[in-house]
Amino acid sequence: MQTKPGTIWEKLENIDVRWIYLVVWIVISLPLLRPIGIPLGSYSAETLGLYNYIDKLPPGSVVVIINDQSPAAAAECQPTLLALFYHCVSKGLKVMFVDVRVEAVPYTEAAFKTILGASKEHPDYGKKYVNLGYLPGYEVGLAALAANVFYPEKDAYGNRLRDMPFFQDLPTKTAKDWAIAIYFGNSSVDWVVRQLTDVYGTKVGGGVGAVLASRMYPYWPAKIVGWATGAKGAAEYEILVKRPGEGAAAMDAQSLAHLAIVIFVVFGNLGYFLSKRRGK
Repeated sequence: MQTKPGTIWEKLENIDVRWIYLVVWIVISLPLLRPIGIPLGSYSAETLGLYNYIDKLPPGSVVVIINDQSPAAAAECQPTLLALFYHCVSKGLKVMFVDVRVEAVPYTEAAFKTILGASKEHPDYGKKYVNLGYLPGYEVGLAALAANVFYPEKDAYGNRLRDMPFFQDLPTKTAKDWAIAIYFGNSSVDWVVRQLTDVYGTKVGGGVGAVLASRMYPYWPAKIVGWATGAKGAAEYEILVKRPGEGAAAMDAQSLAHLAIVIFVVFGNLGYFLSKRRGK
């Protein structure tokens, strides 16, 4: 017949595993609902490279966001896109979105509504911010846009690009006018560098899934100024712009879950050794 544990250490050693699951669920859920922004220690050089480049651009500089997100990539990429778009808006930069994947269209629209509160209805739409919508052809489409910014003719909402103040003071109407093009997605970034940096000298940045980070290093820092990798990179960028969001929430949840597990392991082992010692 098994006896019930007596001391607190024996109880911890024999704790019902369902309590562990409950505690882990709580510590994961709370920061997801309300991000804390736990300090991440040192920031990665790649994230700092992207942040510093954007932060030093003079007001009115043109930033082009190439959105190649799918639902599979959005969990890692969209938080960085939101933080970077917020950074551009706060610095007075002009931002143009182009979707090179059909699935990316709703994520661009969501970025406008999250950061600006509106898309085509915003008073600065067409002046400071433009959404070109879906541009077919991938690399061929980007090459055509880089050679002539009026190539799509109309934006995502049917407005003529030539009628927009956004484009009026651009001297060449090519990618030479772009201060930086930032790629968001989980595909290769090679084609962006090939069509923009190699041809026009346009710098490239990124907000990419962790699986793509290895494809960025060959171009860094000569052609790619920096990028945010996965949830960690997103959290870093969010904290740098003092706007904790989904990236910081994901890292908070991960950090607190790890802390809870470590505490359970420590107390479980203490209970084991102390109960054995007491038995002797």
